[in-house]
Amino acid sequence: MSRQHSSSLFAALALGASIGLLLPALIVGGLFIGLRESRVAEQSLQRDLDAKLDVLASSLPELLWNLDAVAAREVVSAIVKSPEVVRVSVNDASQGLPFIENHLPERRLGQTLTGGRDILRGATRIGHIQIEIDDHLSTAAVLRQRWLYGATVGGQLLASLALVLWLLNSRLFRPLRELGGFANDLAEGRFSAKLEHRRDDEIGQLGSHLEHMRDALQQQFDAQRHLIERLRGMSETVPGVVYQLRLAVSGEFSFAYVSEAVREYFLLGSAELSRSAAPWFERIHPDDRAIVRESLLASARNLSPWQQEFRTPQADGGERWLYGNAIAQREADGSVLWHGFLTDISRQRRDALELERYRHHLEELVEARTAELAEATQAAQAASLAKSAFLANMSHEIRTPMNAIIGLTYLAQSDTIEPEQQQRLQKVADAAEHLLSVINNVLDFSKIEAGKVQLERREFTVDQVLDNIANMTTQAAAAKRLRVETDIAPALRGRALIGDPQRISEVLLNFAGNAVKFTDTGFVRLSARLAEGGTGPGLALRFEVEDSGIGIAPEAQARLFRDFEQADSSTTRRYGGTGLGLAICRRLAALMGGSVGVDSELGRGSSFWFTLNVEAAAYTPSTATPAPRPHSARERLAGLARTEPRRILLAEDNPVNQEVAVALIGSAGLAVDVAVDGRQAIEMVKAGDYALVLMDVQMPVMDGLDATRAIRRLPQGATLPILAMTANAFDEERRRCLDAGMDDHVAKPVVAEQLFATLYDWLSGSRTTAAGRPGAVRDRPATP
Repeated sequence: MSRQHSSSLFAALALGASIGLLLPALIVGGLFIGLRESRVAEQSLQRDLDAKLDVLASSLPELLWNLDAVAAREVVSAIVKSPEVVRVSVNDASQGLPFIENHLPERRLGQTLTGGRDILRGATRIGHIQIEIDDHLSTAAVLRQRWLYGATVGGQLLASLALVLWLLNSRLFRPLRELGGFANDLAEGRFSAKLEHRRDDEIGQLGSHLEHMRDALQQQFDAQRHLIERLRGMSETVPGVVYQLRLAVSGEFSFAYVSEAVREYFLLGSAELSRSAAPWFERIHPDDRAIVRESLLASARNLSPWQQEFRTPQADGGERWLYGNAIAQREADGSVLWHGFLTDISRQRRDALELERYRHHLEELVEARTAELAEATQAAQAASLAKSAFLANMSHEIRTPMNAIIGLTYLAQSDTIEPEQQQRLQKVADAAEHLLSVINNVLDFSKIEAGKVQLERREFTVDQVLDNIANMTTQAAAAKRLRVETDIAPALRGRALIGDPQRISEVLLNFAGNAVKFTDTGFVRLSARLAEGGTGPGLALRFEVEDSGIGIAPEAQARLFRDFEQADSSTTRRYGGTGLGLAICRRLAALMGGSVGVDSELGRGSSFWFTLNVEAAAYTPSTATPAPRPHSARERLAGLARTEPRRILLAEDNPVNQEVAVALIGSAGLAVDVAVDGRQAIEMVKAGDYALVLMDVQMPVMDGLDATRAIRRLPQGATLPILAMTANAFDEERRRCLDAGMDDHVAKPVVAEQLFATLYDWLSGSRTTAAGRPGAVRDRPATP
């Protein structure tokens, strides 16, 4: 195909050059010569006419005066001998009649030119001469010159064009045809093809690149072939039958792939089953055939895993029990493809029958039941882990739309001033916050049950932890006109400690949230001090959250920290809750080697406390009292934006999440640019001057982790703060973000004040990005 294309290109170039060069040269040159030579011929003809008139005017006066007609005719005959002369007329002025008239009409072959002259004798006019000549001879001469020019110029242009086309064909088109044939060989898998000619010009370089591409393609194809052979070898050696079963849109079953072990089980070959699965169904026991087909169709409808036990008859008259397990997926053409395996469970079936047969034996029964109990325990544990994983995945799916609900409600509250609308929006916000609290509690509980909670060891200060808790509860407390106070013992103020500030903050935030919820007037006080009677090498801390709320009855206090327990049912009806929050606090405290408790009197408030052991850091930060600042993180961030305008890049593919984040950040006075995927975020960081990047993790084209790694390799990306913003709240996800080079983690749904506080800390310089990527994380205050 490429060779034919090159030939047509050569022909088109030759034809175009011929038409574009030869014809204009001939036409322009012919017109030029025709116009110029025509004028020259006309001038020459006029001069010839004037010369003949001069000859006759000088020769005829005496002859006409003497009326010597014979001599006059001889003179005229000499003029008529010129082949272009058509007519010569001499008139006698005295008589008014022609003196001599010589007319040759056969010579009139073209245009004629007529001239006249008076015959004078002295000053007296004695006659008149008139000569008419034809221009066909001069026209023929001009035509001959045109043809001579065309032949000369055309020949030269054709010779030059032929030389140029020969050079193009030999130096360009023929090598291109060879390269096209080489490329066709590569496309058809003939990697042994070689280029015959070696050149040092651009064509030769292109050929070298094609040869490099051939070598690379051959390596890739060899690697793929080896991989396919290894996979085929693995599938052939795996106990059982490995297969891919397809259900077409027409309802026909066929095997896209099946290992050769199918011959042992069904006495059928893989080639036969690739055309249709009907022989396979025929080999299934008649009593199980319909069950197998219906279970496959149900799996196809719901795209659910297929698991089925069935029988197949054997040649010796026996039966073989098989277990089928497969995962279903929808193909682009609408068909369903199962990836799975079949295993022989006949032995397990026989063992089960044997156990059933001997169940009346006491010893064997006890042993069997013990084994069943162990299996049941293991199954219960697996079910518990599966439940926890399911709850975590479901919470991830719920947290994404919750981000839109909470964020858009917060923005609507900020924009509306009507009291009725404010009340309705506040109800929506309260319901969303309650649902988010339930989700977080269930997620935390499932993570603790699944054993996925890992404690961190990093530096923090008590001041930072309590300050963050106060900031996050200020808005809810202000809505109820409650005071939020902090009380830190002098020995702990500004002192650097080592522990897990995030888990500490989770416990205290739960205590503080309950304090605000159950307090209508008065205060909520957060305090920290050294605990008395601490054991171990570390420091014993005691945190307390005290309120002036409704208090708790003594008989209800013992149930508070149990799973799914609250003080009484009326509390649930009035204030809501799942009873998981304090149970989670108890478990987190136990993980940190501490304990939790409550001191309360009904109607006089409560004091929830939390003790744990931490280590003292090697150095202590400055204990200078920080400058007073407003408790509202939004006000602090807006003030920073007014004094130091900043631009933030948001990498988020979800349009609703984009709208929420842009509006939230924009409400604090910051400019926001949006990238819809990781690759676009990299290009925007290269082109723009951003103070911070908010990076979603799951995005199309390139995810947030790869985008972060790429940005860290940029010159401007080494010190650029990058904050993860994702709906996955597991510690493993947070660790993956930090290991990829991110500096912090903001969980969705985004709490506005928490987002503002985090942005303020990073934009104000209170927290800076780590050096020595990847994986390095600077010591920073807790972010619950």
